[in-house]
Amino acid sequence: MAIKPQKGNRGVNIIPTIDLFFKQDIFNYPVFCFKHLQADYSLAQCDKDERAAFIEQLCMYSQMTWQQIILAPRHGLGSEKISLDSIRAPLPRSVTPDVTLLALRFDGKKPFVGYRYHFIFHVLYIDRGFTLYPH
Repeated sequence: MAIKPQKGNRGVNIIPTIDLFFKQDIFNYPVFCFKHLQADYSLAQCDKDERAAFIEQLCMYSQMTWQQIILAPRHGLGSEKISLDSIRAPLPRSVTPDVTLLALRFDGKKPFVGYRYHFIFHVLYIDRGFTLYPH
């Protein structure tokens, strides 16, 4: 006896849209990119303790959702908007006039500054000496 194929809808190729991907839980958490990190404000400028504090802070942020980061106090685990014209260092080419810079904190109140594109936070500056913008 042969097995007969089922009749009806044999399946439709479902191609999820990018919106569907961003609604999934995994994309509510930050991912950090260092491609555009500027040399004068990089980890190389930090001492050993600051580097360790920075990595620990990234681990903490990676466990938080973007919503939790946005709602947290700006000098705690939250974020603060920084205007482009207040930056005292050259802006990388990846920063266009429509970009909103955000400062996140590590090692006390030391900021690292970058921008968010969907779930990715592009780190541009690690401002260990509080010289990047007026504080």
